[in-house]
Amino acid sequence: MSDHVVGSMIVISGPEKGRSFPIATGVCVVGRGSDSDTQIRDPKISRIHCEIRALQGKLELVHRGGSGGTLVDGVAIEGSVQLSTGSVLQLGDTILRIDSADPLDAATVAPNQSTFLPSSSTETASVAEAGVVPFDVVTPPAKEVTSSVRLEGLVGQKINDFRLDKVAAMGRNSVVFKAYDVENDAPVAMKILKPQLTSTDVQRERFIRAMQTMKQVRHPNIVRLKRAGKKGPYCWTALEWVEGVSVKELIDAIGISGMLDWKEVWRIAVHIGQALQKAHELDIVHRNVSPSNILRRAESQDFLLTDLVLARALENTDHVQLTRPGDLLGELGYLAPERVFDSTCVEARSDQYGLGATLYALLTGQPPHQSLDVAQLMESIRAGSVKSPAEFQMGLDERFCDVVMRMIKPSINDRFENPTELLKTLQNVGALAGLEAHANLWKG
Repeated sequence: MSDHVVGSMIVISGPEKGRSFPIATGVCVVGRGSDSDTQIRDPKISRIHCEIRALQGKLELVHRGGSGGTLVDGVAIEGSVQLSTGSVLQLGDTILRIDSADPLDAATVAPNQSTFLPSSSTETASVAEAGVVPFDVVTPPAKEVTSSVRLEGLVGQKINDFRLDKVAAMGRNSVVFKAYDVENDAPVAMKILKPQLTSTDVQRERFIRAMQTMKQVRHPNIVRLKRAGKKGPYCWTALEWVEGVSVKELIDAIGISGMLDWKEVWRIAVHIGQALQKAHELDIVHRNVSPSNILRRAESQDFLLTDLVLARALENTDHVQLTRPGDLLGELGYLAPERVFDSTCVEARSDQYGLGATLYALLTGQPPHQSLDVAQLMESIRAGSVKSPAEFQMGLDERFCDVVMRMIKPSINDRFENPTELLKTLQNVGALAGLEAHANLWKG
């Protein structure tokens, strides 16, 4: 790199939180290896992960194939993308923010006083606490969060009784923090929506009312809502912290050359099928059933669907208006065709497709339709050629294979009529194979 510094990267979350790396004119190689310019000590980052090019007054990030990918402002990058002051990068467990060399242009944190509205009974929905693991990490008192801070910059600050300890995941609509419930001495998953989703007081009140209707939802395969509320421009939910891994992590571990034993995939189908049956009873469409939204609890090895309560809440906000053609929300390979071609037709069988595509990826190592953008996805769906999972996995039960292929039929009318019909079929498959849905079949 040259000596002319044009900006910097600040680690705002991860093993090396607080470190800063200069960005100079030329190429800055980002990774953990000795050949990189950063040598970030994060085992989930590749030795050469990506690079930042500062040329002709512009910043560009180029993905170099780092394991787990590179996210910029919550979006996975293939190839390259332009960066600007305030852009947030996620590599492995490390999150970095791009800052300008000009202090007048740098990202700022608001003063320490709170600018939130006082809490009231209409702002916060709460339910009884149960079954949480004590959290014994002691940190200095957190600052109250203020409205001018970027979501990723809220680490270490506080909303109500929750201290935001670290960023757990980032998406287009929200940021998920691992937070500490000071009052109840327990970890929670704190999801904070980006302010544009609920940009007016009326929308925020609708959000809270919707969340209040969900507080009684209890199901062993649905991540439980603990509390929800709004503070200033932010709407948030506090969910039970599930110690474990996401199905996305399982698929990443399997890779293109591997697959998961069909008996365990069947068990996932039953668990999440039961969650979808409950959602159907409540007249809720999830809209984004995908590997990232299915978790495996470490202790019991049960699988849980997350973000169901958020789906109901977003029905009463500007979520629909924000989802413009070409700006679909969700993981492309798991979107039902009707979500791509006509979002007005989305219903329970669309969630069935998302589950089916997830099962397909677990059986084969890849979703039924691979694509980098919406146009490529549409082309692949129109082509209509999806190989049977039986071509990838020897010994796959033929009946279960047929179930998965029916779940991902392009026409919504060719899928199972409802989750109840799907579950009955899955249970018949399991009975013939001598399987139990709640037996721990996991070998890995």
